Amino acid sequence: MERRFDASKFNPTRRQFTVGAALAGAALVLPRYTSNASALQGADLAGLGLPTLDITVTADGFEGIPATTAAGRYLVNVTAGDGVEEGVAAFVQPPAGMSAAEFMAAVGIGQGMASPVPSPASDGGGEEEGPLPSIVYQAKFAGGSVAEAGSTGSAVLDLTEGEWFAWSDDPEAPQTPVIFTVTGEAPADAAEPAADVTATLIDFGISVDGNLVAGDHVLKVENQGAQPHFFELEKVPDGTTNDQIAAILNSEMTGTPAAGAPNPETDFQFAIYTPTQSIGTQTWHMLSVEAGTYVALCFFPTAGTGIPHAFNGMHTVFEVTG
Repeated sequence: MERRFDASKFNPTRRQFTVGAALAGAALVLPRYTSNASALQGADLAGLGLPTLDITVTADGFEGIPATTAAGRYLVNVTAGDGVEEGVAAFVQPPAGMSAAEFMAAVGIGQGMASPVPSPASDGGGEEEGPLPSIVYQAKFAGGSVAEAGSTGSAVLDLTEGEWFAWSDDPEAPQTPVIFTVTGEAPADAAEPAADVTATLIDFGISVDGNLVAGDHVLKVENQGAQPHFFELEKVPDGTTNDQIAAILNSEMTGTPAAGAPNPETDFQFAIYTPTQSIGTQTWHMLSVEAGTYVALCFFPTAGTGIPHAFNGMHTVFEVTG
């Protein structure tokens, strides 16, 4: 399923909470795993011998999430069930002193969330609402795994002691979140996938380093910023510059086309998306790339304003060699 740069589709209530909702020009595309890619992903990450969470996303909920599980590093395998175009299982721990049920009620999960700002391309005539509640930025986002219809996606992530909930990374999704409890202390010697590419997220920047050559890789995504971030990667036409990406984003705000810049509707190609993470978290995913030019972005809403992070400069262009 594709989501392209299109200011007319800007809808801050859609995926506002984690997957960027206030896309305002983001080509947010969830992973389109083929069956071969899924098999490769599971085989590579499963070799660590980590405990697993095998989750099926159904039309209205989740299957396979235990009521209680031990703290630790998990291989999370997510399968999109019948009739599900995209299966997403992401994990959130509410702020200290707040239950998962209280947190979900406070931020409107399953009820539609307040829009932080009007569309950058709007004429200001729509309803203006405030930014996300501050408790969103106090919660812990551990990342998650995503799969397209008929396939399975995998990721490695950490779950710490306390109450959590798993959900579809979308406050308007039909799946009912599942609350569960993580007990005990995580083992200090948990195996770590041998990543050869690392995406580091800060406020507000992204660096992608490592073995940037065409082929299959283990991608490590780590958040070193104070705010929650996610990682989205798109293949763009050769020669695309970071300044052109900024111009495209600016065009979405002003309604003025970005002269000489590529057209995201036709020129951008999905590579990978990984769900939102909080500071100090790390996740691992399989990444397959071809030679060419890529842009990495984050569109999580900025604390206090709701402006998507990419509009604060959180995007970077880099090259993958053949």
